This record gives sequence, C-alpha cells and structure tokens, in this order.
Amino acid sequence: MSKVYLFVAIDVKPGKREAFLEKIKVHGAHIRTEDGCETLEIFNDSQNENQVCVWEIWTNRALWDAHMENAASAAWQKIAAEFVNGEKISVLDSI
Repeated sequence: MSKVYLFVAIDVKPGKREAFLEKIKVHGAHIRTEDGCETLEIFNDSQNENQVCVWEIWTNRALWDAHMENAASAAWQKIAAEFVNGEKISVLDSI
C-alpha cells in the first residue's frame, strides 16, 4: 500500500481565523498521535487571510480512511462548522 499525500485548503469564515487556528492546533496535535499519521503541518495562506492550509502524509489509504471515520474526526466536523465555509481536499500522488 502506498502513502497518501493530502493538501487541504480551508476557507475560514471572515473574522474567525484566530479562533479557528487555536482549535485546529489542538485538533492537529491529536491527529499527529493517530496510527498512520506521518506528517501534519498547518499553514496560513500569505495571500488570503481567510485561508488555512494543511499538509498531511499518511502511511496508507486504510489508515487515512480510519482517521476520517473516527470519533475525533466526527467531533471536529461539528466544531469546524462554526468556523469554516468549506474545504478542498486534494489527494496527491508522488512522482
């Protein structure tokens, strides 16, 4: 099974970025402890104050799928709804 590389662009509601960053930092710290998470980095988009980006590497698709379905991810979706207009998840292949 090959690694999964993800780039997530998150559209944060205007005026909510700082509060969102505090929440996603805590969530990101938890994700880093999950089986299969090799890398998770959070970035501010320097050209769009309402966009936060996340770079992730997972050991394989099965472990990423398990992460997406676990209780912490379900709880995060409820929290994020207050701060986020939407997100685009790009699943990338290594070349």
